[in-house]
Amino acid sequence: MRFAFFHHYSIRLQLIAVGSAILLFLLAAGVWGYNQILNITFKRNSDYTIEMLSTIRQSISSNADTINRMIPNIAYNEQVQEYLLEDDRLRQYEWYGKVEKLLVNLQSMKQGILGIVLIGEGTSSYNCIGCREYIPFRDIPERTSAYYSGVQYSPYYKDYVLYVGVPVYDNRRSAAAERKIGYAVMVLSLRALIPSVETVSRKISGSFYVLDRNQVIASGNDPKKVGEKLDAATAAAIRDGHSSDAMERNGETTIVHSEAIPEMNGRIVSVLPQRELFRGLEEVQRLILGMFALLIAVMYTLYITITRNMLMPIQSFIAFIQKLRTSGLHHIHKRVTAEGYLEISIMARQFNSLLDEIDDLTRKLVDSKTHIYELQLHKKQAELQYLKSQINPHFLYNTLETIKGIAHVRGVPEIREMTDALSRVFRYSIKGEEQVRLEEELRIIRAYVSIQQVRFADRFDVRYKLADACSDCRVMKMILQPLVENAVFHGIEPSLERKLLTIGCRWEKDDLLLWVADDGAGIEPERLEAIRASLETANGESSPAHRNAHIGLRNVDSRIKYTYGAEYGIVSIDSAPGCGTKVTIRIPAREEDHVQSIAGRR
Repeated sequence: MRFAFFHHYSIRLQLIAVGSAILLFLLAAGVWGYNQILNITFKRNSDYTIEMLSTIRQSISSNADTINRMIPNIAYNEQVQEYLLEDDRLRQYEWYGKVEKLLVNLQSMKQGILGIVLIGEGTSSYNCIGCREYIPFRDIPERTSAYYSGVQYSPYYKDYVLYVGVPVYDNRRSAAAERKIGYAVMVLSLRALIPSVETVSRKISGSFYVLDRNQVIASGNDPKKVGEKLDAATAAAIRDGHSSDAMERNGETTIVHSEAIPEMNGRIVSVLPQRELFRGLEEVQRLILGMFALLIAVMYTLYITITRNMLMPIQSFIAFIQKLRTSGLHHIHKRVTAEGYLEISIMARQFNSLLDEIDDLTRKLVDSKTHIYELQLHKKQAELQYLKSQINPHFLYNTLETIKGIAHVRGVPEIREMTDALSRVFRYSIKGEEQVRLEEELRIIRAYVSIQQVRFADRFDVRYKLADACSDCRVMKMILQPLVENAVFHGIEPSLERKLLTIGCRWEKDDLLLWVADDGAGIEPERLEAIRASLETANGESSPAHRNAHIGLRNVDSRIKYTYGAEYGIVSIDSAPGCGTKVTIRIPAREEDHVQSIAGRR
């Protein structure tokens, strides 16, 4: 059995092992369940945070898209171009008014634009009073659609601002000959680009930051940190670009989520201490430990109960049996006393009943031995009778030979031929091997048919249709005679006209098909179905009517199936009233005895 090795250990040890296994399993299940809660909490928080990061990034992208469309309109406006290219101070003043009107209109299109600054390569400038000191013109690339500077504190605007600038090129010349004529810069309030995140819950998302390209905090749920640089540990965690990560910071695990802001080359970062994320799960942990302790107490109580009501009575029962074995029959009059579970009490009562019956069994043992001796005597007598019965066939052979001699002397050839044929059939049926050559089987069939032809006064003819090399194949003895007998007695005998009996064989692949056919009375459809049903149930359960009918056919079919397998035997019975009957059997021809015959046939 699969758990047979448990049988070598006591029930007490098995109970302890099973209880320990259950406790370990439940402990593992509790730990697994607690970890699942942690994972679900972490995943839900991560999903919420990532969704919020994505929402803020989309808002920043939308604002940046609006600004990115406004900047080229400024840089390549004809009036701005003329203003920056004009060297005459008077003409500059005239263009200044037009540019001012244009830029004021553009500034009013987007809330949060604090100012628009134009700086020419020469002396021309717009809205720039000391701006060269704090606007990072040198950082603006030569070719860019919009460059977003880092967060800077502007003394002019008394607040943290972002500068978005582009170089301005003379668009009157070809691309190959164009020259830079200045810069156009937007001064943005942080709210113009970055939505407010001050209301983001610190319990859910921890410290929430929007960083510029220099990892300076541009916005967050802690307004006091705006303008400060992100701490080195968090900056190192997001440097590789992972969307989420866990890190050790100040001796505790911190969960960091981040998402890039490609428009301003910055990032959105959420920094949440793990203890804040899992705060409140300590009660779940205490609940699991409390349930585990309660389970231990319950299982210990069950163990004590089982020990007192099952193990102790069993031990008492075992001690009684050992004493019974050592004391022998002198202790047999005593009875076992075991109180416990119902099954234990039943076992004790049944054992005591068994002891009560031992005396009776002892007396019956003597009677049984006497009966066995009598059976052995009957067996010897049966063997003697069997040996005597062996004399009978020889007596029958001698009698048949005597009849044949008398018929020869008296000049009655029919009796002599019938006796000779009958002698050959009888000797063939009870002597020799179980398997013979088909030629030998057909020789006996011819002898049997000759007897029937004498009996029925030549009322039928016989035709043999044998395929090449069939006669050398080995078949079971006496498998054709019952079929021939059925054909003569059930097909030919009821007919008043002269009939034809056909016996044939042919090859079908590596199998041999044998058939017996007649053109006699045939079989009614109902009876034919009953015969087929009888053969189908020959090896299984069948009705009493089926078991007592068609014995010859059932016997042939069963012998073939038992010898060669279920796929062989009687394969078809074809018949119709007045049209005769044909019975076909199949046997294999794959044994070594058939190799030469099959080779010759092929």
